[in-house]
Amino acid sequence: MPRIKLEFPEKVVYCHQLNLRINDINYGQHLGHDTLVTLMHEARCSWLAESDLSELSIDGGQVGWVVAELAVNYKVEAFYPDQLSIELAIGDIGSKGLEIYHRVLRGDGKVVALAKTGMVFFDYEAHQAAAIPESFRKLAGLDEE
Repeated sequence: MPRIKLEFPEKVVYCHQLNLRINDINYGQHLGHDTLVTLMHEARCSWLAESDLSELSIDGGQVGWVVAELAVNYKVEAFYPDQLSIELAIGDIGSKGLEIYHRVLRGDGKVVALAKTGMVFFDYEAHQAAAIPESFRKLAGLDEE
């Protein structure tokens, strides 16, 4: 079976720490795939919240973002009560969206998963894609490159 191969970018823009809870564990006795997606979402929201931004208002107004695609490579299992670090990095950038990579690490440094989300900036009032807000460009250091 051909697999999607993800390469995590070099520059980490944010790192979110958390401990797995017992309800994060599935019937296979490890971190469930559905929960992993939720934990990655939490890491993105935490990154925005540190700058008083949210997914619904990245520009302080009506421009937020939506997930347009998601790809995940699972590497090793994670178990209760492992501590995880979820690192975020920016991939390809377009005029109205970008890639956010996630590297999920266990406390022992092993990579649990690599993931890429395609995020599109979205004007919730006009119901259409929008340009990358300046507030996000600053947060992600996009103008520094």
